Amino acid sequence: MPESYFPTSEHFDAALAIALVTVGFILFWSVVTSRSLTPRLAGVVGYERAQETKIYLQRLVGICFYGVFPALVFLIFLDHNWSDFGVLPRWTSQDLLWILGLSVLALPLSYAGARKVDSQEMYPEIRRPEWRSKTLILSALAWAVYISAYELMFRGFLLFSCDRAFGAGAAIAVNTSIYALTHVPKRMTEGIGAIVFGVILSLITLRTGTIWVSVLVHIVLALSNEWFSLRFNPHIRYAP
Repeated sequence: MPESYFPTSEHFDAALAIALVTVGFILFWSVVTSRSLTPRLAGVVGYERAQETKIYLQRLVGICFYGVFPALVFLIFLDHNWSDFGVLPRWTSQDLLWILGLSVLALPLSYAGARKVDSQEMYPEIRRPEWRSKTLILSALAWAVYISAYELMFRGFLLFSCDRAFGAGAAIAVNTSIYALTHVPKRMTEGIGAIVFGVILSLITLRTGTIWVSVLVHIVLALSNEWFSLRFNPHIRYAP
């Protein structure tokens, strides 16, 4: 009889990270697809604000189950350090060059995507016909915190755990596969794009040893997509 299904702590960490990201996505997506949540919120905050509140709520769920809860498990209960998962209190010139270079590439992609009709049907996620400065700022802050938690899960806990357990190649394959699958429910093109984006971010994260490049580039991509979508969507406009 085998002594353990997880012969090393590294294998246990990798399996745990895979389990946590799976459960986290299921819980997050249950909020996204809930048909009863918006009518319930409408009874509390009013019909006009219900959909916007739901978007903030689903990002909050993502923050909790991608960032806060996994951090408690790995850093407190399993006694790991932040540095074990690429959260380092330092910046290097190489990190900044990667951030600037990838951001320059991301902006035209966001610009081109925001002009497409199928993208305008989804973005910006908050479907308020007229955005004020408050909505613009709150949405940007919610995006930034949500993506930070998202990257902490994917390029932090999941990638580094799998790298120590299986090696870099397998870690990137596992990371990119799960990352792409979480985007498929939105639309197939996002799932395909996530494969390329996931491989690039995983390679850079392992090369630099830090998740900061992935966090900031992903934030740039998300915010530029939202702001360009706000500019080109014929049904939604920004009125400061």
